[in-house]
Amino acid sequence: MDKPLSFRDALKSKLSPAEQARAIYSFDVLGDLALIEIPDVLQRKRTLIGNILLACNPRVKKVYEKVGIHSGKFRVEKIKWLAGQKNPETIYTEWGCTFHVDVGKVFFNPRLSTERQRVTSFVKKGQTVAVFFGGVGPYAIQMAKHAQPRKVYSIEWNPSAEKYVQENIIRNHVSSMVESIHGDIEKILPRRECDHVVMPAPENAIDFLPTAIHWLSKKGGLIHCYTFVSNHSPELEAREKIMRVLGKKIPFKLLFVRKVSDFSSSKWQVCVGIKVSFNKRGKK
Repeated sequence: MDKPLSFRDALKSKLSPAEQARAIYSFDVLGDLALIEIPDVLQRKRTLIGNILLACNPRVKKVYEKVGIHSGKFRVEKIKWLAGQKNPETIYTEWGCTFHVDVGKVFFNPRLSTERQRVTSFVKKGQTVAVFFGGVGPYAIQMAKHAQPRKVYSIEWNPSAEKYVQENIIRNHVSSMVESIHGDIEKILPRRECDHVVMPAPENAIDFLPTAIHWLSKKGGLIHCYTFVSNHSPELEAREKIMRVLGKKIPFKLLFVRKVSDFSSSKWQVCVGIKVSFNKRGKK
């Protein structure tokens, strides 16, 4: 029996050499849903591309096109239906956790799967964690499933995400460890001192560092803050960005600056590990 054509090979057979050079052959799969980018020069063939992707991937039941970057207050990605079922909801699985998500209403990036596992590895049994911009719960639920924390607070202000995170907490049997909090993080009082604060919103997480500090344990906690920096001097730039927000009144130690992904040819998304110092009286 002949081996079925891959998406790349099947698509190439329908494109001219010039079109092949401009096509994007990579795509994301969340459960039974595929997300793909289509360059402007191939927009007239968008339906053809969607149907080819669908035919070459039996597990995929619906194909959507990415039509914009994650943007706006809730970092939602704009999408358009291409082929298959017209339903942007799907069930996605990573590291033994399952998530019900609507990719057109809430932020979710499957490419951060390994990064979520890496951050989870910092959490020790019995610790407490606050996840700002928690979305449908991928960080919080993975921590609860694999690290045995005392408590994880998943804080999100997108109203569309609220029902999904509540469902996902139940779906993954972590109700005793994960608490979902809906609202503006700057208006929510800390539930208790946390050993870790995770801030996976590289566009503006740095601006919320003062709020993160209020959630930290006075015994010493770690902030995992995501941001964008140039690839020429990432550590220096990250330190300067933190200094602009915290100033000299709040001493901190930069434990690591870890590359997460390439945002562009000269720009990285990084995760910065920030240890904040407290005085002997426990004041910030």
